[in-house]
Amino acid sequence: MNMDEQIERENRRIEDLAIEIVMLARKGETDIAKQLERDLHNSLEHLEKLHRRKGLWSIADELNLQGKKAKVVKKVVEMA
Repeated sequence: MNMDEQIERENRRIEDLAIEIVMLARKGETDIAKQLERDLHNSLEHLEKLHRRKGLWSIADELNLQGKKAKVVKKVVEMA
């Protein structure tokens, strides 16, 4: 799965979680909603990492197109 597909999958997951949290809150099932809130938080953090990694790969690709070695950037991306 490429980076854009991973980002799209995480976006759908975030949307689904947000909808479910609202529905549970309206029903008064706050304990379950709080659990899903933690899942939502984790998904948002994961999405942030995916965007950061995508940006770093873009920088590495641009540097390679310019003929510059981008090994350091690629190493940082792999660590992210």
